[in-house]
Amino acid sequence: MKINKPKGILVPIGGGGGGLDILERIVKETKKRNPKICYITVATSSPEEAEELQEQFSEDIGQKGVSFIHFDQHIDADSPENLAKVRNCDSIFFGGGNQLRLSSLLGGTKLMDNIKSRYYNEEHFVVAGSSAGAAAMSGTMIISGCSQDALIKGELQLTNGLDLINNVFIDTHFTERGRFARLIQTVVYNPGILGLGLSTNTAAFIYDGDRLEVVGSGLAVVVDGTLIEYSNLTEICDGDPITIQGLRMHVIGPGKCFSLTERKLTMLSKRVDSH
Repeated sequence: MKINKPKGILVPIGGGGGGLDILERIVKETKKRNPKICYITVATSSPEEAEELQEQFSEDIGQKGVSFIHFDQHIDADSPENLAKVRNCDSIFFGGGNQLRLSSLLGGTKLMDNIKSRYYNEEHFVVAGSSAGAAAMSGTMIISGCSQDALIKGELQLTNGLDLINNVFIDTHFTERGRFARLIQTVVYNPGILGLGLSTNTAAFIYDGDRLEVVGSGLAVVVDGTLIEYSNLTEICDGDPITIQGLRMHVIGPGKCFSLTERKLTMLSKRVDSH
């Protein structure tokens, strides 16, 4: 079955404001001198925090054409004003907070359908997100699981995400909060899906839904379960520790590239080279 590749660029960020190098790269990828960026703050329930995020983002991105979307009820997503902001922007940026708010408030809306349509059909349309805004991009996202308990069966909770990318689980603040164990367990649940862990102020610029380049000050870690030789996941009860043999892990620094389909480091594509 042929799967359509997105023409846009997906940019999950591991947390923090993104850093100047990441934000400048987002602006550059739009191919616009003064791009219109739509910042979505629905991941936070606090109006005060949403306002602070908006002010900080405007200062960090250094662009005049920034619009904002914030609402607290699913029914308010598809207002004419919100739909117009998404229709007229060159880039979407999902702010941090609680990824469950993103999925529950945006799922099944025209607003989210329009974002996905533009991402899949328009070159240079950039969809970025930091922290919860990055974690929610996956088809299946992590919503809870303490790092120290995450290799105990039953301690991890997953749910449907925004489905902007469906062959990767994304986890954020990865090295800072020691989230290796919970991403490993996520991959063991379905070894066909890669785990992508991103450090704070570290982004993966994903082109064509496949080739990613790491940008920022930290690391990206890819967990690959396709060669798992043994796990006891189906043999044990909730509360028991998980055993795994044959799991692979790749550590990717800034400027390096990785193919999500080939599951290995790769050279920059012509498309990435061209900016």
